[in-house]
Amino acid sequence: MQVDYLIIGQGVCGTLLSRQLIRAGKKVMVVDNGNTSAAGRVAGGIINPVTGKRLVRTWLIDELLPFALKEYTAIEQELNTSIVASTSILDFHYTQDANELFNVNSEKDQGYLQKSTDDDRWNPYFRFNYGIGIINPCLLVNINALLVSWRKLLIQKSKILEEPFSTNDCKILTDSIEYKGIVADKIIFCDGAAGADNPYFGMLPWSKDKGEALIAAIPGLPGNTIYKQGISIVPWQDELFWIGASHDWKYETPYPTPSFRQAVTDQLDYWLKLPYEIQDHIAAIRPANFDRKPFIGFHPVYTNIGIFNGMGGKGCSLAPYFAKQFCEYLTDGKQLTPEVDVKRYTKILSR
Repeated sequence: MQVDYLIIGQGVCGTLLSRQLIRAGKKVMVVDNGNTSAAGRVAGGIINPVTGKRLVRTWLIDELLPFALKEYTAIEQELNTSIVASTSILDFHYTQDANELFNVNSEKDQGYLQKSTDDDRWNPYFRFNYGIGIINPCLLVNINALLVSWRKLLIQKSKILEEPFSTNDCKILTDSIEYKGIVADKIIFCDGAAGADNPYFGMLPWSKDKGEALIAAIPGLPGNTIYKQGISIVPWQDELFWIGASHDWKYETPYPTPSFRQAVTDQLDYWLKLPYEIQDHIAAIRPANFDRKPFIGFHPVYTNIGIFNGMGGKGCSLAPYFAKQFCEYLTDGKQLTPEVDVKRYTKILSR
């Protein structure tokens, strides 16, 4: 079988890149084993326009947010499934200083930060003493629906090998790639956290980040808003809520830990007035890196080996925009945004 691109991984990055390339008329084969503990399958799916304690605008968010909404809405129509919803985040302030900072920033920003005018509405649901801020608009992406629905389409079109990728079975030739009877012009790794151990891109400055979350039933809590006070309570699936998440760069185990569960339940017991029941405890490793910008492009030595990875916890917002950009780079020769081009690490990769 002859294809243009062999794509390794069908997480958010592999899904959105393969879609763009197929739409551009390219022949694609995806290799993925359906790892249910991959970062995308256990992520909350939040696209938040502000970041950090200082509430600064997320990098490129003015372009990323509307583009993501447009792309996910188009995919909904293509796959006939619900994937994206517009929402807001209710930010319950921990301290008076946090409340004042939010209010000052809301006056400066004139965009995503708004003062709440109906705090009393939330008294039956939460304990809070220092007011509420509103972050709006935000997006909530049903990543599992996206991945499952796209996988079904790939299976129908015979465009996926449902198995682990084997480096030993991959032959890198001068002008092609050979893999288990498939000949491809190029191979592109969208392999998530496994990228840190990739033989071609493992030298990049990865900083893998473990995240944990609880899945809980909270009867009576409105399911059209995200609630935040240190942790976030996010509408999930089947009337359940996703509660998290942690960021742990020095983790000892990739699995869920009792300490996280205890810390989150302690916070819920303090903050939430409604009864809740924990249904699941999940964990995954995010493909983060030190400069917090994606890795996109081709190896400086092995020029038919590419990467579309390194999006950390912001894959939902970054991947739609840069999948389109990378596709245009591949098909039309358009330039990549310099901050994401893997050429910035040419010296490291050329060693």
